[in-house]
Amino acid sequence: MKRAENKEQRKGQLGKSREQRAVFWRPESSPLSALRSLLFVLCSLFFVSPAAHAQEIVATDIEPVVEEAQVDRGIEDPQPFGREGQYEHGVVESVRLTGEALPQGAQQIKLYSIRFRSGPLKGETHDVRSDVGSNPYGLEPRQGDAVVLFMQSGGLEGWTIFLEGYDRRGALIWLVVFFVATLVLLSGWQGFKIAASIAISIGLIGYVLIPLFMRGANPVPIAIILAGVFTLISTGFTTGWNRKTMVTVVGTMGGALVAYLISIVFVDWARLSGLGTEEDRLFFQKNPTLNPRGLLFAGIIIAAAGLLEDVAVSIASGVAEVRRHHTKATFKELFTSGMAIGRDHMGALANTLVFAYVGASLSSLLLYSQFGGSWLKFINFDSIADEIIRSLTGTIGLVFTVPITALLAAWVLSRRRESVAERER
Repeated sequence: MKRAENKEQRKGQLGKSREQRAVFWRPESSPLSALRSLLFVLCSLFFVSPAAHAQEIVATDIEPVVEEAQVDRGIEDPQPFGREGQYEHGVVESVRLTGEALPQGAQQIKLYSIRFRSGPLKGETHDVRSDVGSNPYGLEPRQGDAVVLFMQSGGLEGWTIFLEGYDRRGALIWLVVFFVATLVLLSGWQGFKIAASIAISIGLIGYVLIPLFMRGANPVPIAIILAGVFTLISTGFTTGWNRKTMVTVVGTMGGALVAYLISIVFVDWARLSGLGTEEDRLFFQKNPTLNPRGLLFAGIIIAAAGLLEDVAVSIASGVAEVRRHHTKATFKELFTSGMAIGRDHMGALANTLVFAYVGASLSSLLLYSQFGGSWLKFINFDSIADEIIRSLTGTIGLVFTVPITALLAAWVLSRRRESVAERER
């Protein structure tokens, strides 16, 4: 009899200690199944995108028409459209001046002696002229600079060689090393997990997202699935594979859904085709089976998910902390706390969007002065309208993410408290 009483007492103490702990880690059948159902509904809504938007390709939209915003430098593209070649890298061993006879007289040009470090000419040294035909971008590399070369079969030596640009891999690799080292030194194991999640996401983009897009798959559902996977990986690695992660994923994708649906309306209204720049037009002319508007929507979804995850994880973590320190908090109190956290975060992120757009588009904003200060001309560039719709729909999705995540977090935590109370009875 006494042993049975002690056993019941230990069960009661165990239930109380569990109630005082962080509450997201232990799965409960009813709330978790409801969350799964909600996630399934959201994903289903994503997939029910209008077929006209997913598959529409207008032939007239992909004609390579040069916009008036393009500055004509009088340089013909040395790589005619449709001709194939290969990119290799090398190092400039010397730079020298030489004279060249012309019908009108003579001129001096630079000759760059470049030793190839890759490709069929690896180990060989070849001269590349500094004229427009061989150096279309007007580069002026110095001795010892690493450069990228574009090669096409033909010419006097069997190859026609163009100076394409500088080889920047060294600087980028060392920047990545510095980035990872900073994360690990300042955040320890948590920083390493963040770096690992970024590496996995980049791998998914390079080996899953881009190949599927290039094969002509519908970009919208692919973007939805991978945006959810990106959010799950990054949140799971940083906060653990628990209920907080599930709430963050559902809240993020709910806001991304809103951004996507709103973008459909305004992309149609603005008659955008997804061909914002001349490079876009040339790319889709070479790949006519791809869907530029689908890629525009896919970009909006992925960009929105990356932005919205920040506010969703902050709300989920904040509500969890409120619940941990105030175990008797009601659903209304938890929801109010989540909304307060989200509103403060929303103001900061909305400003971040504006600053990020201005910083990334300074050269485009300077076009305003080029056209005599005409807002009519400036605002109707495809690239400008694209960015405005991306930014504003992402911000609207951010506004909706706050109540969605706060509602989910409060519901999960209040249900957790009720289930603990029922077990104690």
